[in-house]
Amino acid sequence: MKYFFLILPLFVFMGCKAVIENQDENSTQVEKNMVIPAYFYDENLSQKVTKANLDDMIVIVNPNNGPGDKNDSYYTNFITNLVNAHKIPIGYVYTKYSNRNLDEVENDIDKWIKLYPKIKGFFIDEVSSNKDDLTYYKTLSDYIHQKGDYYIELNPGTMPDKGYFDISDSVVVYEDRVKYYDYNVCKDYPDKSAVIIYGANRNDMKNIIKNSNCKYYYITDDNLPNPYDSLPSYFDEEINELK
Repeated sequence: MKYFFLILPLFVFMGCKAVIENQDENSTQVEKNMVIPAYFYDENLSQKVTKANLDDMIVIVNPNNGPGDKNDSYYTNFITNLVNAHKIPIGYVYTKYSNRNLDEVENDIDKWIKLYPKIKGFFIDEVSSNKDDLTYYKTLSDYIHQKGDYYIELNPGTMPDKGYFDISDSVVVYEDRVKYYDYNVCKDYPDKSAVIIYGANRNDMKNIIKNSNCKYYYITDDNLPNPYDSLPSYFDEEINELK
């Protein structure tokens, strides 16, 4: 998701390929929340996120495809305000699907902690989903935990090998357009699964939250080339649907 300023009957719903399976009445429903890719440099939008009436919301901050090389007061204030508002700000770090040198990735972790000491965790992007690459991410997870009690969210954007759930607090199991969304994508690990969906209208948003059993959601009507440079037009309604 490298977007930043300078991502039981079966039926087809609203012309989409999304498939809904009725939830078992005895299945455990997780407490739902939001993860926001806040890839904008806008005081009004950041204040809207900070004031959202939803505690423990995860907010991904991304100064420059990572922490950048110097402190930016906008992000310092944003992170501080999020913490004071009982939100969880986490810093963006990319890994090129395990092809980025691990020393460089760990250096980004160190920069985040130095430049923005109130950061509460890390959003690890461009994550491989393969079992063969798990050692790379296990090493990174261990490195982060050596630094402190930080939240770790991995983003393969699809369902990865089960080992990825063991080394993180949450995993983005779907990141794509609404038309391909599968309502069952979170069924195996509902309490650790997140979905990020763009190009979704208000009814899509409500139906996805109602009929999916995921822990974290971000659903927006924004779209490519950067669906994360603003907030959804129905942001307040989405918050209410999750409460």
